[in-house]
Amino acid sequence: MRWADDLVLGIRLAVGGSRTSWARLALTAAGVGLGVTVLLLAASIGPAREAKSHRVQAASVDSTPGDAKLKARHVSVSWQGRLITGVELAATAPDAPAPPGVGRIPGPGELVVSPELLDLMRTEDSVRARFPESVIGVIADAGLPRPKSLIFYAGLPEAHHDSAHPAAGFGSGRPPATLLPIYRLLMVAAISALLVPLGIFVLVATRLGATGRAQRLAAIRLVGASRTQIRWIASGETLTGAVLGLFVGVALFFAARPLARFIEVEGVGFFPTDLLPDPLLGALIALGVPVVAVLSALLALRTEDVGPLGLSRAVELPRHRAGWRFGLIGAGAALIVVISAIGGYWQVMADARLAVGLGLGIALVLAGTGAVLPWLVGKVAHRLEPDGIAPLLALRTLRFDAGTPRVLSGVVVVLTGSLTLQVLLGVAAQFTAAPPSDTPDRWVLDLPPRAEVRSLEEAIALVGGVRQVSEVRVHPFRGGLVTSTDCVEIAERLDVDDCVNGSAYLVGSAPAPGTKLKINGQDWVVPQHKKANGDLWGLVVAGGADPVLASVPPTELVVRGDPDESFGDRLLAATGRADRGVTLRRQFEAGQVELFASLRSGVIGGSVLLTLLAVIGLAAAAVDQVWERRRPTAVLAANGVPPKVLAVSALWQSAIPAAVGIGLAIPIGLGTAWLVAPSGRFRVDWTEIATTVAAAAVVVLVVSLCTLPALRSAIRPASLRTE
Repeated sequence: MRWADDLVLGIRLAVGGSRTSWARLALTAAGVGLGVTVLLLAASIGPAREAKSHRVQAASVDSTPGDAKLKARHVSVSWQGRLITGVELAATAPDAPAPPGVGRIPGPGELVVSPELLDLMRTEDSVRARFPESVIGVIADAGLPRPKSLIFYAGLPEAHHDSAHPAAGFGSGRPPATLLPIYRLLMVAAISALLVPLGIFVLVATRLGATGRAQRLAAIRLVGASRTQIRWIASGETLTGAVLGLFVGVALFFAARPLARFIEVEGVGFFPTDLLPDPLLGALIALGVPVVAVLSALLALRTEDVGPLGLSRAVELPRHRAGWRFGLIGAGAALIVVISAIGGYWQVMADARLAVGLGLGIALVLAGTGAVLPWLVGKVAHRLEPDGIAPLLALRTLRFDAGTPRVLSGVVVVLTGSLTLQVLLGVAAQFTAAPPSDTPDRWVLDLPPRAEVRSLEEAIALVGGVRQVSEVRVHPFRGGLVTSTDCVEIAERLDVDDCVNGSAYLVGSAPAPGTKLKINGQDWVVPQHKKANGDLWGLVVAGGADPVLASVPPTELVVRGDPDESFGDRLLAATGRADRGVTLRRQFEAGQVELFASLRSGVIGGSVLLTLLAVIGLAAAAVDQVWERRRPTAVLAANGVPPKVLAVSALWQSAIPAAVGIGLAIPIGLGTAWLVAPSGRFRVDWTEIATTVAAAAVVVLVVSLCTLPALRSAIRPASLRTE
């Protein structure tokens, strides 16, 4: 078949020839390979999260009613803002199952820990003091959510058997906890914002050496090849670099996969075996990269006429070609608006199909931004009429060649997506951040059922800096709550100054005075009370004078002491020796902050990685373009244009598209965030925006400066030689 012969000829042109051809092929393969590596990593996130969820589900305690063989109690330990979680276990049957990754159930005074916690216990005496038990084993990978998990299993002390709940074993059928809607929104936006510039990077990598390829095709056209043959030859030449880059990317992915065990950012980490691309996505990448490369080469031939007398380009793009570029942005914005209007923000995040549609809308906006930039730079280049020689040369190049704007599209799309994600990170921070506390010296300890309050208070009294300990007893009844605590707590939370033992206050509604209620199995009469305002709800009674309320076990202890974070750690260390089931109220907030920090670090890490890829692609393409234009540049130098003017012209040639791109990225990035963000939550931190924009401008400047050595080599007289 003739087309197969033409395809093979294109492959031979790519792999044969001089060292320049091999260098160009290696550069293309390296660029495509880096992009494929990141694509495979992105395709592995879903299976990795699923594998992690399976391990978490397999290790969760099964508390469904049935044949109970265990007693279990979930406990946690806080250390320097890090949360160490665990389960205290006791077997109630000979065939009681052990947790995944654990050889046997630890007995009282015994402990099984994760490898990371074991290392922490060996290096930090304060952590070892929290676990006086003897370590009898290490949890295997099958029982760990991630390599650096801080978890443990301990034997349940006899004194806490009553506060533990019965369990049938491990492997609860309940689905794992889902992310908050704002976090899912952030992940959907991040995936879209990171994958679009990655596709542009792969596209740019396949276009390296395009000018030299077109010149070779013109020579083949000179000896009698038809336009159809030229297309097949171009497809073969482009396909070679793309397929080689695909193999390089797969090799890099599997070579780097073992490093996953050692790399973890803010609580986000996976085992190497977790990172295996989804089969469907992997097949899509394997087929999509070569197809995109070939299509880009064929589309480039539509605006270039490869004739027997050489290469000629369509200098002025038809006006109607701008329609589809702005149409992408408009379609994406319309899709975001329609999806957000279907069922509101919360429903969109609860419905996977709507979330995918929202991500597609963001991707269309970003793709449209990258497509608009070359057209917009061409319009600006035709409108400007500078006086200086250097900017005039730069604009003349931009009028005839859209290569630089096309390469800069990747950086501009990264910038646009980064601006959108920065605003959404600020929105997520609003949901995550706890309201500022007016009393930073107030620490609330939540008590487990049937806790030994006296032993806990004795342990708290030994902590330096404790000023006051208040017991809070809460008893619910139909239609309200009765809270009993001391006057110190009541005065602070209800803002009253007439509290004495026996005083009663009402926030909201409660039964009329004299009504009889059953509290802790005893009759209790609702006392006379005063109206008050505060964050305690229901009927609040100052304890100490009522024996019925005093018989209710406390649900929390409020400790007033030093306002620094180390006091909370010391407080938990003291109570943990008496009862590890005591938790600090701020631990939930710390967990939310830690989760947000992990998502934030993942988003920022992905943005940094794509920025590096964009810089690599920009530098490689910039050097490639300097090399491809070496003969016209050498002609200018031979005709008396000073090298300094040519160098400044090269800087202008990057600065003009960069300025246009930044001017395009800011309104589109912020506008996309405004459409996506929940109503009333849109906030812009202009300092962060200015920092991001300045960083993008510096990146373009540095890359432009890196091309000057190649320019100095291009203007040598040897570059005037031609066939």
